[in-house]
Amino acid sequence: MRAAVLSIALIGCAYRPGSFSHPRQGFLGQRTTVGCLDLSVERRPDLTGGGTVLAYEFGNRCDHATTVDLASVVVVGRTYDGAERRLSPYDPRAEIRSLSIDGRTAGREAIAYPDATAHFAEVCVDAASLADQTPARWLCFAGRVPPQLAEVTP
Repeated sequence: MRAAVLSIALIGCAYRPGSFSHPRQGFLGQRTTVGCLDLSVERRPDLTGGGTVLAYEFGNRCDHATTVDLASVVVVGRTYDGAERRLSPYDPRAEIRSLSIDGRTAGREAIAYPDATAHFAEVCVDAASLADQTPARWLCFAGRVPPQLAEVTP
């Protein structure tokens, strides 16, 4: 009897394809579907020392395992003067790597992309690269306006 109750509870918590919702997470941000992954990406407040923070939420819409490759996701920052720079994740212990997510399950991760040398007008993520898919599927997020010095004359 306990096994039947546990099975029903687990089935009720399975990720439903296209729902972009799961009891433990809200799938905030821009949403897209890439291969077996329903994916949302949200730009969080920038780091005080400079850099971008992105939150990834993903649900596997397939019945079989699929890859989530946070190590290879392409993230690009564009400065206010038009320069473009590829951003690298903060990963001092080399913990970010490609992993499999079981069928009908969901997960999430927030990753910092530090860069103290630039304020970005826009940060873009190739969502397809997270699932080892092509062609690119860009999700872009506007930056915060950098602080300006104002001259005040009496």
